[in-house]
Amino acid sequence: MSYAQRSAFILNANAKSVTDRVVAQLVKLIPSGDLFYSKSMQDSENYYQTILDRGYGFVFSGGGDGTAVNAINTLNKISKRHRDIQLPRIGILKLGTGNAMAQVVSAQKPFWDVSHIVQGGTIEQKPLQLVECDDGTLTPFAGVGYDGEILNDYVHVKEKQGLTSILAYLWAGISRTMPRHIINKAPIIRIHSYGTAYQMVSIEGEDREIEIPPNTLLYEGPADIASVGSIPWYGFGFTMFPFANHKEGFLNLRISTMNLATVFTHLYPGIWKGTYRHPKLNDFLVQDIVIESQEPLPYQIGGDASGHRKKLRFKTARQRVQIAELSKERLPAMQHSIFGLLPAFSGASN
Repeated sequence: MSYAQRSAFILNANAKSVTDRVVAQLVKLIPSGDLFYSKSMQDSENYYQTILDRGYGFVFSGGGDGTAVNAINTLNKISKRHRDIQLPRIGILKLGTGNAMAQVVSAQKPFWDVSHIVQGGTIEQKPLQLVECDDGTLTPFAGVGYDGEILNDYVHVKEKQGLTSILAYLWAGISRTMPRHIINKAPIIRIHSYGTAYQMVSIEGEDREIEIPPNTLLYEGPADIASVGSIPWYGFGFTMFPFANHKEGFLNLRISTMNLATVFTHLYPGIWKGTYRHPKLNDFLVQDIVIESQEPLPYQIGGDASGHRKKLRFKTARQRVQIAELSKERLPAMQHSIFGLLPAFSGASN
């Protein structure tokens, strides 16, 4: 079988769900030479170069949303250096903590999905619209404020207490983020839109669009969060951007000045499922915006804390990325992928 008909699999060794046992089970499933075990950013870039050189038809990343974002951007960067290289379709294994990107392609348990792939099961293409950041990074979502701050606090809780579930995320917000905002005022931000935009308003329980002309100041005032997304979800199935797929070529910008007490009070099911509406929760459909603040704000890209920034620009990426989506009817999983008792894995296949 030529490489164009084969799938490569690259696992992030630093992802908590990529355990020795998981890797050992996947080693039993994946043909020799098609599994890559990455321990660093340099590892991943070297492996993606090998994957491109061989001409694989598909590459499936195993880790969190950050791992999927890294796959998209690393392949994009390499392809710009070698314009004659055909990019493989990017697939996602559900091996992260939040798994927002895995939800986009309806990924199931990784053993079932890998079993389907290596047995030659149907793989379809799905065009994915992305956010382009000011440094060229492509991501399904990014922003400043509470989300970046809670992510930083979540990382602290994860490292100090070893927790990685949704409860740890909530605990980070309640125990660390919320107390800081009891006395602190929300920062003042300005958001300017270069392209046509729309504000989403709720009228008699129905969401409607109000068109806003290009080169308009969309918002100026206090904001605890200002984030953009091209997909509806954050991690754990949280619908952060309910209007992400509302209009072709537009991103969902969400600005919130609700205090965290209000957020946690109405978190489930309203906010969680994207149905909650509030005068201090503003949604826009945008194509190209700049967010500015007088003070550096916590910033996140694709669910990874990315420092602090005073000025950011986000726009709809010019081209959609073609990602791999397995057919809804999966082939029956190989028996040993579910029931096998396999030894721990201590090496790497490359």
